[in-house]
Amino acid sequence: MTAWLISGVRVWDGRGDAYLPDVDAVRIEGERIAAVGRSGELGAGATDLALPGAHLIPGLIDAHVHLGIDPSISDPEAQLRVPEAEQERGMRERCAAMLRAGITTARDLGGPCWREVDLRERIARGELPGPRLLCAGQPLTTPRGHCWFWGGEVANREQMRAAVARQVEHGVDWIKAIATGGLVTRGTRPDRPQFSARELRALVREAAAHGRPVAAHCHGTAGIRRAAAAGVRSVEHCSFAGSEGFGSDYAPSVVRRLAKAGCWVSPTVNAGWGRFFGPDGESKPFAQRMNRVYRGLREAGVPLVASTDAGIPGVAHDRLPQALPVFARIAGLSAAETLRTATSESAAALGLAERGEILPGRAADLIALDADPLRDLRALEKPRSVWARGRRFDVEPGLSVSESA
Repeated sequence: MTAWLISGVRVWDGRGDAYLPDVDAVRIEGERIAAVGRSGELGAGATDLALPGAHLIPGLIDAHVHLGIDPSISDPEAQLRVPEAEQERGMRERCAAMLRAGITTARDLGGPCWREVDLRERIARGELPGPRLLCAGQPLTTPRGHCWFWGGEVANREQMRAAVARQVEHGVDWIKAIATGGLVTRGTRPDRPQFSARELRALVREAAAHGRPVAAHCHGTAGIRRAAAAGVRSVEHCSFAGSEGFGSDYAPSVVRRLAKAGCWVSPTVNAGWGRFFGPDGESKPFAQRMNRVYRGLREAGVPLVASTDAGIPGVAHDRLPQALPVFARIAGLSAAETLRTATSESAAALGLAERGEILPGRAADLIALDADPLRDLRALEKPRSVWARGRRFDVEPGLSVSESA
């Protein structure tokens, strides 16, 4: 087994507020981190890769993407009319772009045909460059509910059981439940719940019987309350949407319920949310409302994980590095806190104990940066090198990702 030593670097382990003291090297053997320490002590038998002055951090995790959606197409139903070969090519290109950006893990939360599951396996076998993927398949929704066109409509318990079994048969890692309406499905409203509390509890039990956690799409407050009571593992968006828009129906009692249930919140903040700040940096009303939501969640002990909902109109799949500074502003997070939401804390939320940290035995998913992300998160926008599964990928312009030692 070839051993590599990344030397001359400052190492942030994914957990603390500062770089590790008296550490300047990480040793990689195979797909794992073998040791973290001083280069003079770890280099025996290893090929030295010196990156003097670089900052080494864990690979980024985007906890909510849709690889099968082209963000340049605004009509979600029109996505289904894209020729299959073109859809598959687009998904491969998006995966390569994500890896170039330093995104080494992503959770795909829905599509119609399980193409992302096949892509997950091809990436795992080393046939294609891309992040490690977790997949949810067809989201379960009510008849003509949000994302009904992806094939996951269920009208009763029997159909629910069959839909969960169908996702499991196709090899999904998560089950996705659509607990409220959404923005892009005609005839639905984000503030309106879809499943009843009893139906959501049944869905969570059915998924648990197959060993799968549930992620619940929730914008409206009633849907968030029901999802928390049902025992979902992650609440997507968690917008507290009311008649006046996102954040307008904030309910501390629901936040306390989320905390008591041990839910994680995946708020899907993308880089475009920068428009909710004025030219002098002042927060516009939307940013003020959402700051109250995220501040309240954090104060109650509800953990947040970085996510972008990549694939929805205008949200490219490789833009998590650009989204994180915006997330930090709108949620009131420090740079270290923000980075944890995209590394160690996201890994914990997704059940990936071997990722998200630079520690012996962890997966060798790493990013080397010239600038310091603990001082300025914009440093993430220009990765120097990316490692995924212990293999180094030199970042190059265009669509290529070239693997090297």
